[in-house]
Amino acid sequence: MSFNKTLLSLLCVGLCVLSLAEALAATETDTSTVEVANTNLTRLYGGSHGHEVNNFPVNALPPLTYSPKQYTVYSTNVTFYTAWHLCRSRGKRLASIESTEDHEAYREAIAPYATSTVAFWIAGTNVGAIASEYRKFYWITNDRPVGYVSGFENWLEGSAPNEANRCMATYLPSAMWIYGSCTSNSFYVCEESPDV
Repeated sequence: MSFNKTLLSLLCVGLCVLSLAEALAATETDTSTVEVANTNLTRLYGGSHGHEVNNFPVNALPPLTYSPKQYTVYSTNVTFYTAWHLCRSRGKRLASIESTEDHEAYREAIAPYATSTVAFWIAGTNVGAIASEYRKFYWITNDRPVGYVSGFENWLEGSAPNEANRCMATYLPSAMWIYGSCTSNSFYVCEESPDV
């Protein structure tokens, strides 16, 4: 009787092992298929362009980058504080530009209004910073230091922060960053964005 139980147990174990072996064999990828796929990706995106693609192509299109923020430009000259208040009264917030993608979306929004004589308030300021940290600007919309998220900063050459109690604006169609007195009058830009 114990011999039959042992034989039955061995038979069950053997069947389980065979089933696992078949399942593993079915899930292994054929290396030639992977090589063909890599070759096709190189032809589509690498090859003559000389760069490696790390994103999976969908419908053979390169991946898009975008900013989830939507910017609205207001062509009324107001102070920084009034701009902040007006954005909030509209259910929005003063614009912050924390990445290259944000910058591109912002530039597109201001393009119809941007000239060499117009500046646009954005949400950066160093108002209230302690004396030793007046060169650091913060986004008033989320209390993060400018450049904190991705390292992105876009100061106009020669305009890096060197004065206390200043507010940030953008200037020119390139949306370069400048700073000035918060009580100056400029256009302003609000954003709608998911909270982070």
